[in-house]
Amino acid sequence: MKKITLLALLFVASIGYSQTVIWEDDFNDEDISDWTLYDEDGDANEWFVVQIEEEDGTPVNTPVLRSASWSSFSGPLTPDNYAVSPAIDLTGEDGTNTITLTWNVSAADAAYSDENYTVYVATGNSVSELTSSSISFNELVSDNGPAGSENFYEKTLDLTSMAGETVYVGFRHHDVTNVFTIEIDDVSVTTEPNASNDQFAAHNFKFYNTTDVLGLSANTNIDTIEIFNSLGQKVGTYELDSMNSEINISNLSSGLFIAKVSIGDSSETFKFVK
Repeated sequence: MKKITLLALLFVASIGYSQTVIWEDDFNDEDISDWTLYDEDGDANEWFVVQIEEEDGTPVNTPVLRSASWSSFSGPLTPDNYAVSPAIDLTGEDGTNTITLTWNVSAADAAYSDENYTVYVATGNSVSELTSSSISFNELVSDNGPAGSENFYEKTLDLTSMAGETVYVGFRHHDVTNVFTIEIDDVSVTTEPNASNDQFAAHNFKFYNTTDVLGLSANTNIDTIEIFNSLGQKVGTYELDSMNSEINISNLSSGLFIAKVSIGDSSETFKFVK
C-alpha cells in the first residue's frame, strides 16, 4: 500500500542538499490493493506480493512485488502483466527541483534471469496511456549483473519533465517466456534541489513568450532548449549557441509547456503557457 511523506526530509550530506520523498511503497505490508493490475495476456497470473523464503522457511530480505514467466503449476508462461501505482501528486513541483523515480529490481533464480520488463510514467493509468508515454525504461534484469534474491539493483528515471502533473508509474513484465520470476522493491518518487541552480542563476537567464514566439536571453551563450508538453512528451529540441534567441512556437497547440534550458554545465527548467 502507498505511503506518502510530503515533508520528510532526508539530508544528503555528501552534496549538502535535501531530498523530499513524495511517494513510496516498500511492499512490507504485503498490500497492493491501491495498485491497479492488468493481466493483458489473460492467463489469470498477475503481479503479486510475496515474502521469499529459504527451503527451511527462513525469510529472505523483505516482501517484494513479483511477476512470473514460469510456474510450477502451469509450466511456461508468457506474461503481459502491468502493476500500476496509485496517483502520485507532482502538482506542487514547478520544474526547479530534480524529480526522480527509484526502484530496485532482481530475478530470484540466478540461473534464470533474462526477464524483460518496462517501466512507464504517464498522466493516466490505462494501458494505452502508459504505453504511449514518452517517459519509459526497458531492460532485461540480467543486463545488470548476477541475479539471485540477494542481488537487487537500484534503478532511476528522471521525472522532472512531469513537474506540475499527477502521474502513475507502471511496471510491465512482457516479451518473455519460460524463465522464472522478476521482483520489484522499494519504489519511490523523490525531489531534491538541482545542484546547478545557483550556477545557472549567474547567467541572468530571462524568457518571454507570445502566441508564436518563445524569447530567450542570458549573459552567456545558451546551448540548448528542450520543450515538453503537459504529458511529459518532448515536442522540440533546439541547438542555439547564442545569448539571445527567438524560437518559433506557432506549431505548438495551446496549453502548458515545460522547457529545459542548458548553459554550459548548468541547466534550469521553467513553465510557459501558449
